[in-house]
Amino acid sequence: MIFRGLHDQTVEFKVTNYQYPEIKTGDWDGNWLLIYLKVKSEVGNWQTVDPSLTTWDIKRLAKWFKDLSHNQKVEKNPIEFTEPNLCFEKINDDLNTKTIRIRFELESRPQSAEENKEYFVDFKYTCNELNEVAIELEKELDKFPER
Repeated sequence: MIFRGLHDQTVEFKVTNYQYPEIKTGDWDGNWLLIYLKVKSEVGNWQTVDPSLTTWDIKRLAKWFKDLSHNQKVEKNPIEFTEPNLCFEKINDDLNTKTIRIRFELESRPQSAEENKEYFVDFKYTCNELNEVAIELEKELDKFPER
């Protein structure tokens, strides 16, 4: 899936595999996912693949987007995860559109990242577009379900 940001910025987000595909049990190691990111932004362009989210994280993230799409209060804002590589935050809100920021940290930043520089991309989405994001995240998870 591709997040289309302000000023022609994009973030391609894809689950490529389980971190440990040979583990079939429902423990933590069996549910870590390799996340591919291709970022084209005002702060740089880069690609990464890192086990930065679990199946449970993506499920929570899809619900977060679904709640925003229905103008419901979200569980957490920003929504953060066990590995602090990615963070999603609603930074502006009205009934018709929401501005979402994806922050990139640690292994999700470019290899040449400057220590004191913030790496993020902002997106402005309608409620229908937020719902589509939730659906796309659920489709990503369908390929790699919780074990």
